[in-house]
Amino acid sequence: MILNEEQRFLQDTVSAFLTEQASTQQLRQLRAQPVNQAFDPQVWQALVDMGLTAMTVPEEHGGLSFGWLACGAVAEAMGQRLSATPFLSSVVLAQGLLVECGSSAQIERYLPGLLDGREVWAVAMNEGHSYNPDRWTDCSAQPRISVAKNLVMDGVQAHRLLVLTKREGADGLACLLVSPDTPGVQVIGQRLMDGRQYAEVVLTEVTGDAVEWLAGNNVAEGCQRVLDRATAVLAAEMMGSARALQEMTVKHLCEREQFDVKIGTFQALQHRAAHLYAEVELAQSAVQSALLALDRQQADVSAQSSCAKALAGDCLQLASDEAVQLHGGMGVTDEMDVGLFLKRSRVSNQLLGTAAWHRTRYAQLQGF
Repeated sequence: MILNEEQRFLQDTVSAFLTEQASTQQLRQLRAQPVNQAFDPQVWQALVDMGLTAMTVPEEHGGLSFGWLACGAVAEAMGQRLSATPFLSSVVLAQGLLVECGSSAQIERYLPGLLDGREVWAVAMNEGHSYNPDRWTDCSAQPRISVAKNLVMDGVQAHRLLVLTKREGADGLACLLVSPDTPGVQVIGQRLMDGRQYAEVVLTEVTGDAVEWLAGNNVAEGCQRVLDRATAVLAAEMMGSARALQEMTVKHLCEREQFDVKIGTFQALQHRAAHLYAEVELAQSAVQSALLALDRQQADVSAQSSCAKALAGDCLQLASDEAVQLHGGMGVTDEMDVGLFLKRSRVSNQLLGTAAWHRTRYAQLQGF
């Protein structure tokens, strides 16, 4: 589970770039922009030029096949700086669905534009108030399609949308490709507390000839593989945020003085810092194990991805809570980065399933 030389070089290169161009300061600036801006296009193009859009794509489709452990390392670097990019939404989710569920002709037609950065796609899947893939087929299956999706990451700035839904005459899950400017398609943007852009995508009586269905084999199975990968990558991003919070908290304990002594010398606070360290290392091991399972194509990938997301969610919740308390409460103020990480932790814990949802799924996969 240790990064090799090439993977570590990639992580260091991306980390150095993000520190300069896409850190928390850039996130603060992004929050003040119109809601239709989800990320900085120039920053994203620079990351594209580094090969980030190709690292998860098989070599036969023009990708780098750099591995999921490396992909997780990049996501962790983004999580450490709260970098707002469409890496998860477009690269891991949308490109993954295209490659797994699209036909050869569709992959040949659309993938080059995603790889070279000309297009960014988003995936619309969530329905209702919570993440539940079993409900994604509860929509109109008539010739005219009507469905409402929420929490679509980077949905307003996306050039195309992949919508997980039901298709008339087909059993199970299907995936349609549609342009946001198609008649009957409405994309409503909003910023949540983490400063990122999310969208509600509403399809109202959209005609079948206005959309294109991904025509690969067994969309449901391909979708599940993509969701497992995205879950592990999101968990890696969350661990980057948890580790950043841990480092900020320990630094504060070593610098802050009370009664003329460093508060880090108080044994009670040392215990809390030690507990946080142990939880970060435990969750990090689970996340790296899940990423390695993806690289090895192990049979228990789904269980490991759920285990990683559950532990990462609990760990990030603990890290953000402890950071605020050990900063004396001033961590919730907007002037401090701790508050930004706290808000991101609450949103990312809801994306792709909560810790409780994944614990239940893990138990079911283990036969309980």
